[in-house]
Amino acid sequence: MKDIMAWYGLKREPFHKEIKTSELVDTEALRECLARLDFMKQNGGIMLLTGDPGVGKTVALRRFVDNLNGNIFRPLYTPLSTLSRIDVLRHINHKLGLGPRFAKSQLYTQIQQEILESKEQHGRTIVLIIDEAHMLHVDTLQELRLLTNFKMDSHDPFILIMAGQTDLKRIMEYAIMEPFAQRLRMRYHMPPFDQKQTSAYLEQQLKYAGSKEPIFDNNAISTIHELSFGIPRRIGTMALQVMLYAMFDDKRTVNADMVLKVKTGG
Repeated sequence: MKDIMAWYGLKREPFHKEIKTSELVDTEALRECLARLDFMKQNGGIMLLTGDPGVGKTVALRRFVDNLNGNIFRPLYTPLSTLSRIDVLRHINHKLGLGPRFAKSQLYTQIQQEILESKEQHGRTIVLIIDEAHMLHVDTLQELRLLTNFKMDSHDPFILIMAGQTDLKRIMEYAIMEPFAQRLRMRYHMPPFDQKQTSAYLEQQLKYAGSKEPIFDNNAISTIHELSFGIPRRIGTMALQVMLYAMFDDKRTVNADMVLKVKTGG
């Protein structure tokens, strides 16, 4: 029975999502995203991070969180974005490790008090990251906006990062969302890879897996880039599928014809 790691002389499975953030390919999009996240770290407030599915938003957030000083920051991450207005408050309350409260006013008071005390008394800024935020209902987004109002809207004691697909960017353009849009300190829309970045991504991922020799020829890389639209997750999925195809065809080098056959099911 053939094994992809043995066939290509690899030490680990390539294109694995558990790759260390320190091993990520240093693309311009990642650098730009991290620079904006670093600005938020210094200044607090609300950031909107958008991009197509698989473009690398969550990976960038992982890198950001991994580099936070745990003595002065307390990151809280949640991908639960289909909650109602009251449920999202209860969920945040639970993530903060606070006791249950049933009235909305009590939840607001308790959450805001915890955020303020964490910053002002313990010197730790809470960083709340809500992933898949494009799935949040407009009413729930409004609830989050109200939650960020401290000291008559004159203070930003924590960081709220809302990450989601491109739809979230459009939602923020609704007239009803104008009050929230005005409160955003930072926006960043993460672009896909260009062809050079796609090539670097493939090389880096295979190097991380232990590859000693090139596996994809230049035409294969160009074809993968074109068919994947430069989306990292698509690039990895397609590359792995083509490597399997080549292995069962007793080949150790992937060419463009193989990529096209895998894409078309040929």
